[in-house]
Amino acid sequence: MDVFEDLIHERREGRACALATIVTAKRGGAADGGARMVVHEDGSVVGSVGGGPAEDEVVLVAREAVATGRPRTVSFSLRDPALDAGLVRGGRLDVHVEPILPTPVLHLFGAGEIGLVTARMARAAGWETVIVDHRARFANAERFPDALDIRVEPLETAMAALKPDRRSAVFIDTRCHERDATVLEWALGTEAGYIGMIGSKRKAAKIFARLQSEGLAADAFERVHAPVGLDIGAETPEEIAISVLAELVAWRRGAAAARSITRVVDAAAVDAARKEAC
Repeated sequence: MDVFEDLIHERREGRACALATIVTAKRGGAADGGARMVVHEDGSVVGSVGGGPAEDEVVLVAREAVATGRPRTVSFSLRDPALDAGLVRGGRLDVHVEPILPTPVLHLFGAGEIGLVTARMARAAGWETVIVDHRARFANAERFPDALDIRVEPLETAMAALKPDRRSAVFIDTRCHERDATVLEWALGTEAGYIGMIGSKRKAAKIFARLQSEGLAADAFERVHAPVGLDIGAETPEEIAISVLAELVAWRRGAAAARSITRVVDAAAVDAARKEAC
């Protein structure tokens, strides 16, 4: 299987990988500019960027790129004999590494007004959505025309059929504390990378305490965002959806310490002014 066939295969299977491409190869050698290699999440490869220790380093960088979702360009000065293994003798090698990630999926439990607006915004931000609600008047194709799947069935039936992976998100807004607790317990047993539950801090604390009393460890709740969303003073369904999507983007892009852009810009301006004064 060649590089492009493998890329297509991985995409069809919904698996993440990275494409490494030589963009600069100076002073000859076995690998010319344009050589490509696909790196899978487990470190296996298809293709080559020349072999040797430099390629081993590219594999490590590629696996990191897949984990973070961020492209990188790695450069080698191959004057070091330890790196000069038939790749580019005594020259320079630049390899661009681009993560190829499947479309993320948001599993939305609760098709009420907040769920509806959140699904629309998630779709606009590049997410697929799976809608779960036992009420057909809320969970239907007319309200969610772009949904990947709409499951109008009891929670237990839907949860048994769904298997979120670590790039998936679960948003809980069933408008019933008991149902929210049921979905949260299920979500914690999946690989879902993001779990968000709507409601007050008091509600979240009660549900956490109940699930702990039933045997869940306290550290199991570390990946739960409850109350869900960034604190922007949201009140309307649209504002709450913006808050939730902002937090989802921060999680997806690895910006765990999401801050106000104004604060970031102000801090940069102060730092620049300080350097100028010196």
